[in-house]
Amino acid sequence: MKAKLICYTIKQKGHKARSKLKRELFGYTDKSNNGKYEYERKGLLQKIPNLKPIRSVIITKIEDSNKLIKILKNYGAKTHVFDIILKKDL
Repeated sequence: MKAKLICYTIKQKGHKARSKLKRELFGYTDKSNNGKYEYERKGLLQKIPNLKPIRSVIITKIEDSNKLIKILKNYGAKTHVFDIILKKDL
């Protein structure tokens, strides 16, 4: 199966931008009313099939890679994208 390997770095940005990117990619738990209510906010990587072999590296299907790259570019991340072939499906 053909896939994309996406490596990214966002070191040059501040902590606030890195946190927002992490929330948009991986999702988070939103708590309100002193923790009485909890809401699971899904991130992009919870909605699409992917592999995360190490930090700052994501493998995803070719058709889903454009969404991911667009989000990374919006936050000013430096990206390197490689075409790969996986032996197993995502």
